[in-house]
Amino acid sequence: MKYLFLLSLSIPFFFSCQSGKPEEQTAHNDADSSLYAPLVLPLTDSIAQFPNNEALYFRRALLLFNTDPLLAEKDFEKAAELKPDVTDFWAGAGEAALVLKDYPRSIAHFKKALKTAPGYPYLEYQLATAMIENKQYKSADSVASILGQSEGTHDKAFYLKARIAEDNKDTTQAINHLTTAIDKAGLQSDYSAVMELGDLLHIRHSPAAIKYYKLAARLDSINSEPLISLAEYYEENGNYTEAIATYNSSITTDPDDDRAYLALGRINMKKKDWKEAYRYFDLAAKASPANAEAYYYRAQCLENMGRKEDAIDDYVKALTFKKDYPEAKAALDKLKK
Repeated sequence: MKYLFLLSLSIPFFFSCQSGKPEEQTAHNDADSSLYAPLVLPLTDSIAQFPNNEALYFRRALLLFNTDPLLAEKDFEKAAELKPDVTDFWAGAGEAALVLKDYPRSIAHFKKALKTAPGYPYLEYQLATAMIENKQYKSADSVASILGQSEGTHDKAFYLKARIAEDNKDTTQAINHLTTAIDKAGLQSDYSAVMELGDLLHIRHSPAAIKYYKLAARLDSINSEPLISLAEYYEENGNYTEAIATYNSSITTDPDDDRAYLALGRINMKKKDWKEAYRYFDLAAKASPANAEAYYYRAQCLENMGRKEDAIDDYVKALTFKKDYPEAKAALDKLKK
């Protein structure tokens, strides 16, 4: 939602407090109750007074977008009906329809937006996205080709072409398109596209995955996902030194991501270093107290350390958080004999 987010920054919201009486708000506890939420109510009241003011509908649509996209779409459409030559109104309606997965409607709205702003790259990109979702691949590819002719939108064109290739189960072509786009865009690349390329290469056990996971980590330095994926790649390929270092880096990035602790615990289990493995599984349980896997593996360590009663307690905890956990049940039954 980058486009609408930028628009919302420019809107001079003129209200700061709730208007209307409490009893008036409770009377609207129905399908349209979002219209009477504290931040939205001033606009709803204003629309009641000025029903032909398109700016009011647009402002309310922006406020409603994240919580009630259906109502937001109606407001965007009403604004566009009142003033059809405003690009933002049609663009907003197109975005809302895209979120609602009403792809034909989204396509129609983005086409109308483009009539008011021919050649606008963002609108073309979103139009092609809606077309792909609606499986209109030939039309989407035509729009992507137009975007590919411009230096500023070259990467977006190949992201779209990659999406089309993936939908058509042509992974090789998808990888080629993403590589073309990302290698050209560099640090201006789209994070999601870089991760997608890394994952596609990872599945193929290609060492090139390393490069793109590292790029993704640079693009979003507070996200542990690229580091976890990179560490998993190293681990799967037997490079435990790099895997351990990368898992530890991911913990520094996000101490609450239990996946790194679990992975490090399992690596230490393979070494039969039960004490160190337990330490990591304990950290996993603290990071995610409802994670049944953390308790199961912690119990495994306790069992191997000769702490039978503690192990039983952890197997019970594992089964508490995951009722269908045959490994934990079998281990518990064995210990209780």
